[in-house]
Amino acid sequence: RRYPSWLDELAEQSGMSVGHVRTGEIDVAMEENLDDLRERFDWQERQDMQPEWLDDAELRRREPGVHPAFAAAIFNPHAGSVLLGQVAEAQARAASSLGAKIETFASVSSIIVKDGNATGVLVNGEFLPAGQVVVAAGAWSRLLANSLGTPIPTMPVRGQMLAIGHAPQPVRAIIAGGGGYIVPRADGTIAVGATEEHSAGFHTQVTPAGIAWLVDLLRSLAPTLADGVLVDTWAGLRPGTIDGEPIIGPIPGVNNVWAATGHFRSGALLAPSTAEVVADGLLSGVVDPSIAAFSAARFINVQ
Repeated sequence: RRYPSWLDELAEQSGMSVGHVRTGEIDVAMEENLDDLRERFDWQERQDMQPEWLDDAELRRREPGVHPAFAAAIFNPHAGSVLLGQVAEAQARAASSLGAKIETFASVSSIIVKDGNATGVLVNGEFLPAGQVVVAAGAWSRLLANSLGTPIPTMPVRGQMLAIGHAPQPVRAIIAGGGGYIVPRADGTIAVGATEEHSAGFHTQVTPAGIAWLVDLLRSLAPTLADGVLVDTWAGLRPGTIDGEPIIGPIPGVNNVWAATGHFRSGALLAPSTAEVVADGLLSGVVDPSIAAFSAARFINVQ
């Protein structure tokens, strides 16, 4: 609900497009999974998400290219996508216009703590003073935990993706199912993702095995897309955590350090709400009770 207005603010402040398209999303299910799909539909109705139930005939009418094995689907009209590279650049431009100083290619090796307060960070070996610090280093956040004495147990989970162009039968909405999704994007391509690789470490290579998995997913969701043109492949590292939940809030034992990390596959989705709750907490000194469950304190006694 916050996302569209946030994107409008971002585009206005940065002066650039972020590739936002509101296509809606179709979550598909086979006959044996219809009970689970119905439960999800009922939950979305209770949250006033305005879902629409699509039977087999309506699903075919909306998306003729969807695999015939699917028996029904949920359509969420408010879903959409952005081009995340453009979002990142727009955020940097917007922040700079508001007075932020952005250091590119800067390596933060540790946070300097004295008498229970962070005094700054080491950037490329040089001390940079800071009144408050936010650890938002994604999968690399755990590397800053030693200097704080509190675990921030993020772990890299590689996700490979590909993009299709010139699809013979394009899809109009996001199609989700089988542990992945296909996304029609603002640049005219269709993105397919994503693998979930917990043992790849910090390696971002695209692999034949990953691409094979994505092609199989593509064929299982919308087979005709496999006859399109492969225009791009890429991989990124999601920040997973041992319990699958993000880490948001003050770091225990240090008065002026917060965490905003560990969002796994939902970082782009939860960015605006995370940013607002962290910014409000930094300014007010009051921790929003809605993020209590995401405190790093839950890991202190975890081995």
